[in-house]
Amino acid sequence: MSGPFDVDALAAEMAAARDAAESLAARPMAGLRAVRPGTGGLAWLVAFEGPAFLCLGADLRPVGSLARVRDVAQASLAAEVVEDMVDADALRALRAHVDILAPWRADMPAAVDALGRAAGAAEDLAEWRDAPERIVASLVAMDAAVGMQERAHAAYATFVGVTEPLVSRQDELDRELLAALASLEQAAGQAGLGASLGKVVGEGMGAIVEAADELAAAHLTPLH
Repeated sequence: MSGPFDVDALAAEMAAARDAAESLAARPMAGLRAVRPGTGGLAWLVAFEGPAFLCLGADLRPVGSLARVRDVAQASLAAEVVEDMVDADALRALRAHVDILAPWRADMPAAVDALGRAAGAAEDLAEWRDAPERIVASLVAMDAAVGMQERAHAAYATFVGVTEPLVSRQDELDRELLAALASLEQAAGQAGLGASLGKVVGEGMGAIVEAADELAAAHLTPLH
């Protein structure tokens, strides 16, 4: 597929993949995901009760390569981890906190500017999460999401660093400012900006690889 993302075309392809997989397995599927690993083009990962799996190529035939099935499974599982950690509503909610802190911008311009950058990157990531392209588990898209989250995380870390000296002066600060900062901290935590998404995915790769191997072991057709 090229040009603008065509949801209808992909839906038709998914229906064809479902029919092919159910015909091969002689049973109804439990789940289907379009997957685009780093190389090799589009593939279809189909789950059945058991658990059991089929990986179909673009030609809707079972993939025979163990390495290819592992690549497809790892891409699907990694994309699922990223998508599960990206909450679009929580990310968009950060913008309101930029507005709330605006009255104190003259007192802490660097902090408010950093928060604005964090909110902007968070909005980009929220748009990514809600895009119809998420129907395809893509390593390229996952890398893009990690990059957006890293920008938001870094900008929020700058905000935290700039405002950290305020902690020792809490008794001197405006109560409304303290409440705004506390509310922001909670919102940033809900949006996941306190951690690096790339680091989380990296630390979870061992489990992803292990799960992909288990999936390959449950493939319904022989792999070599």
